[in-house]
Amino acid sequence: MMVVTVVVIGVAKQSSAAPGATNDGTPEPTSGAPPQYDVPAGEGDPPLDAEALRIPFDDGAVPEAIAEALHNNRNAPLGDRITAISEAMMGAPYLNDATGEGTSPDFDPPVRYDAFDCLTFVEEVLALSLAPDVRGAAAVRNSLRYGDGQPRTYEDRLHFMLQQWVPQAIEAGWVRDITAELGETRLMKKTVTLRNWQWWKGRRLFLLPDSRLPTGSFRLPVLTPGAAWDAAPDIPDGAIVLTVRESKDHVPIIVTHLGFKVSSTLPDKPFFRHATKMGKRPRVRNDWLRWYVEHNRWYHWWPVAGFTVLMPQEAGPRLSRLAAEEQRIAKARAAQKRVTEGTH
Repeated sequence: MMVVTVVVIGVAKQSSAAPGATNDGTPEPTSGAPPQYDVPAGEGDPPLDAEALRIPFDDGAVPEAIAEALHNNRNAPLGDRITAISEAMMGAPYLNDATGEGTSPDFDPPVRYDAFDCLTFVEEVLALSLAPDVRGAAAVRNSLRYGDGQPRTYEDRLHFMLQQWVPQAIEAGWVRDITAELGETRLMKKTVTLRNWQWWKGRRLFLLPDSRLPTGSFRLPVLTPGAAWDAAPDIPDGAIVLTVRESKDHVPIIVTHLGFKVSSTLPDKPFFRHATKMGKRPRVRNDWLRWYVEHNRWYHWWPVAGFTVLMPQEAGPRLSRLAAEEQRIAKARAAQKRVTEGTH
């Protein structure tokens, strides 16, 4: 099977992330099951050589509405940038496992703006909000998704929130855990063994060898549901709110969803902005944060333990490291191009 990758750089001339979608920011509390963990599915082809995939794909075109939000808020506080950029994505359809590496085993594009799942929505908003400009977003995105200096392969992607994505984002300095600053917390502890992964029915959706499944003991502080309800208006704009479930022995995950806290026109009724499967038209949308907390609090199929709050951090000294990484990638691309041209 031939896979053709079309690379476009620039700003797309379109008015919104999802043409024709509602973009008024109105919350739409909807009955039904809260969003569950977004697990990726992909083709079953064997992965390509990791060394050949160290150079990431170029990014596609950024929709005009998103580029305009980025430009108009480039000097605004980080929370305001996150709010504005995420608002430009309102209404974009929900799509599970929306991105990949553009090659086997996950042929989805490395970045897209026509659809999101809960994690790719957060990653893209952070990438655009934390980067100095649009072209710098790839370095932030790749750091969040793979870790600094790691190959951009399916096996190296940080698939699991508790075991990989959250601790790496904290260690790299992209976010800070502020959960304990907001109210009564509970420390969630989770020990994961290889047998937990093998017994979990979701294991088949991750095209990873057993050796790449994270095992060990992990901890995550959470606000109890009551404390989260009380603290909702005090959570800073742009903070990432993670939904954390009670531990099940046969399930290696406990973090099932995430989105941003953003303010509304009502001081005591902030929004939870997220890409969600809830409702008749799954999409990026707003819900009242307190409603979301209560909706999950009484969902008994997989009870919620609480909510973790991570506050994105200005890049600061990391900018120089990102610039060095971009230069390394540019040199690698140039070297690869010379080798390719030399074979023709």
